[in-house]
Amino acid sequence: MLNSLDWLVIVFMGLAALTLLSLCLMFLLKNKKGKRVCLYIVAVLGAYVSTIGLRIGFVGGFTGQIAVGVVTLIVSVGAAVLELVSRQDERKEKLARILAAVGLIVGFVNALLI
Repeated sequence: MLNSLDWLVIVFMGLAALTLLSLCLMFLLKNKKGKRVCLYIVAVLGAYVSTIGLRIGFVGGFTGQIAVGVVTLIVSVGAAVLELVSRQDERKEKLARILAAVGLIVGFVNALLI
């Protein structure tokens, strides 16, 4: 029988594995369509993990954690919007991938490891 803490560990490990897989694929794939799909997955995961950090911050009253959650949410959504706007510019697409990765990593650390 699994209790709540066991489920929390299982969800944490699943999110960590999905984070690592999507980040690695986003930077290592040669296919542009695959990179774009991985970027959207990373942006959605970043937004999801940021909202987890926001929920934890609101319940505990941690203003620093709330601020970091808001910033990472804005960065994750901004990375997806930047990629949508800059279809042909390779530098902006790379910047969008880097912003999405930073938003996901900082949001993950904020929500699940602190």
